[in-house]
Amino acid sequence: MDTDQSVIPLAPRPARSRRPDDRGPEIARAALELFVTRGFAATKLEDVAKAAGVSKGLPYLYFKSKEELFKAVIAEAIGEPLVKANEFVDGYEGSTEDLLRDLIVMFRAFAEDPRGGVIKLILAEAGNFPDVARFYCSTFDLRGRDLFAKTLRRGVARGEFRPIADIDAAAIVVAQPLAMHSVWQRSLAPFDAQAPDSDTFYAAYLDLILKGLRP
Repeated sequence: MDTDQSVIPLAPRPARSRRPDDRGPEIARAALELFVTRGFAATKLEDVAKAAGVSKGLPYLYFKSKEELFKAVIAEAIGEPLVKANEFVDGYEGSTEDLLRDLIVMFRAFAEDPRGGVIKLILAEAGNFPDVARFYCSTFDLRGRDLFAKTLRRGVARGEFRPIADIDAAAIVVAQPLAMHSVWQRSLAPFDAQAPDSDTFYAAYLDLILKGLRP
């Protein structure tokens, strides 16, 4: 006798288990917060596991060493903002002065976000972990400088900026004060009664940079 298949209850689907590779970014984000607030040396992988809500040994399945986790933290903090900034530059339709102003606004938002603490962390640990420092310089720092170099080339090509003899060197001059201000804000500024606030710093920075770039 034929059975009416429409009334046969379907067996419940088993709950979808989370794949192990889903946890890497969570671990990196937890490590970022701990590294920035406690310091790299003072943070144990067991502390990271607890903050990420995973078992004590799970970070070791993703990262061969604490240094490898440090690299993942850098990628987690800086990778996405750099991609978005490059897309922003490539699609920008206004003047290059306005583009540079908007880029500075984007950098400031990153620097004042908890992720921005990774810059100070990298500088503080560069001498102790040269492989991590080389990883940062060869990938993310280089890409950040290229972002400013692209902006400068755009301005020169459109006649909005004066000719620049060495675009790559000029890009470093534009980028480094921003990074140093981010580090200053997270280190000595709280103890310096004469330190300018961020609004004053960024206004002075843009005034100097833009006046130096105009034809």
